Amino acid sequence: MSEKQVMAGCAGSFLLGLVGLMVVVALLPALLTPLVTSAADGAGVGGGTGELPPDQIAASVVQLALQMAAHLYVNPACHGQISFPNCYYTWYDRGFPASVIQYGEVVCPGCWAWANGTYQCVSFVRGAYSQTYPMRLTADAFALWSVYAHQPGWQEIPSAAAPPGQRGLPEPGDVMVFADSSIGHVAIVMAVRPPQGNQAGLVTFANANSVSPYTTMPLLPDLTVDTSSWPGYLVWGYIRPALPSTPTPTP
Repeated sequence: MSEKQVMAGCAGSFLLGLVGLMVVVALLPALLTPLVTSAADGAGVGGGTGELPPDQIAASVVQLALQMAAHLYVNPACHGQISFPNCYYTWYDRGFPASVIQYGEVVCPGCWAWANGTYQCVSFVRGAYSQTYPMRLTADAFALWSVYAHQPGWQEIPSAAAPPGQRGLPEPGDVMVFADSSIGHVAIVMAVRPPQGNQAGLVTFANANSVSPYTTMPLLPDLTVDTSSWPGYLVWGYIRPALPSTPTPTP
């Protein structure tokens, strides 16, 4: 397996430095307005039953993602510089939510993807949903798009996956799915400022496997995302919970 293949699965922003991170964190409150496996349900962990309405689920997901992201870091010996193999994967400190660690131990005991020092982007998004609306199925990052396309209780909102006119706005709490030439990346949408006329908006997301746990990208008037800071990646679309009566469109 090439270095590109190893690194592409949950790639982060290589360009957002400490100053950028401080700006994102300061702006976040203002912005807030297959190998396919059937994962264990995690009974007794979190108690997510899907009984909450989608807006309350989203609020809970964002809150837990905030708590998770606040305790993620790259190996301190790397001095904020990504390189393979020892300065790439994500670590978490003692403040990382214990409920998420426990959930990972239930759904994937002993798995490197949930372990401190190798924490993956898919584990991050599943962890954020674990306490209110668990993602029962798992796959590599980009593969989640096809896995959840026809799952009851979930809907997909296309970005680059669909032509203009069939795209939708992201919402806080969404699983943000990136495509690239390998296995992609996923993140949790934290805040959205919609585009106005010809003026781009912003979308801020949290993720694992990144120098920064937060990244902000322009949300263009055509409802695609400007990923020029992540060469080779594009935002394919968003996965979010849906009530049984809500249509589940697919591109």
